[in-house]
Amino acid sequence: MIKPEIKNADAKKYSDFNGTELIVVRKDNKYVYMVFEKKELIDLEIENVNELPVGTSFVGKVSSISPQINAAYILMPDKNKAFLKNIPNNLKCEDPVAAKITRASSKGKLPSVCIIDENIEHKTFFSIIEYGPRVYERLFEEYNFDRVLTDEDKVFSDMNEYCKENIVLDLSKIKMYNDSMVGLNVLYSVSKRIEEATSKLIWLKSGANILIEETNAFTVIDVNSAKKSKGKNISYLDINLEAAKEIFRQMNLRNISGIILIDFINLKKDEEAKLVDELNKLCSGQKRYTKVVDITPLGIAEITRKKEGPTLSDICI
Repeated sequence: MIKPEIKNADAKKYSDFNGTELIVVRKDNKYVYMVFEKKELIDLEIENVNELPVGTSFVGKVSSISPQINAAYILMPDKNKAFLKNIPNNLKCEDPVAAKITRASSKGKLPSVCIIDENIEHKTFFSIIEYGPRVYERLFEEYNFDRVLTDEDKVFSDMNEYCKENIVLDLSKIKMYNDSMVGLNVLYSVSKRIEEATSKLIWLKSGANILIEETNAFTVIDVNSAKKSKGKNISYLDINLEAAKEIFRQMNLRNISGIILIDFINLKKDEEAKLVDELNKLCSGQKRYTKVVDITPLGIAEITRKKEGPTLSDICI
């Protein structure tokens, strides 16, 4: 776990917080949302400042049509283009279209939209029909925060307005960080945490490590005993249990979904049963539906996780 050395007394009082908290900072053109529980990072979300949120419906304009793939490009209110597939036969360039954002941009790909049934006869080009939820709105529903901390004036204002209208969080829990000596990005080591959450190799306290390889078809995770910590009598079961906990934390941080194959260190049958029990317990704590399908004769755990939005690596590229 990253523990930055904080010498400034005013900043240190913020970092000593031990409850469930949400930290919101800006890094370049993105908002970074970090959820901590007892100082451990358990969730990480990134939102593009210059893009409309997923779920936003609007009146766009057909920019161009690709009949070969039965798709079109739609100009949105933020002047970005979106990809629309399975277009109706009568759609033409420059036509107004009521659309809804279904997927954010990722890995250089445009956002995806779908056509919605909406009367736009009296609406102008690029008008917003309804805004989709911001990331903090979803997080307020998923977690019971003891504190929300940001150094962004607009985010602070927006969250306060949202909580006034929806009563999802006591306004006194939303704090504005304004320490000029130590920035919030530095205090919570934002860059290092993103780097760690997108790294393929993760080291464990036991001296073992896990290797995460994401592909378009599935994710492969390998557990390696490596070098056990000196002076510690750690069994392979202990290493697998430690790795399992960290793997499920990483699945939350990285938003890994679909088919996940985990190559644990081989165990005896009775020990393998204990590992399966632990995996099932960890599944219940995931923010997305997650299920252990099986462990193969080769000791590979097969897990499925509901797909929802791009992975962290998609967004960070």
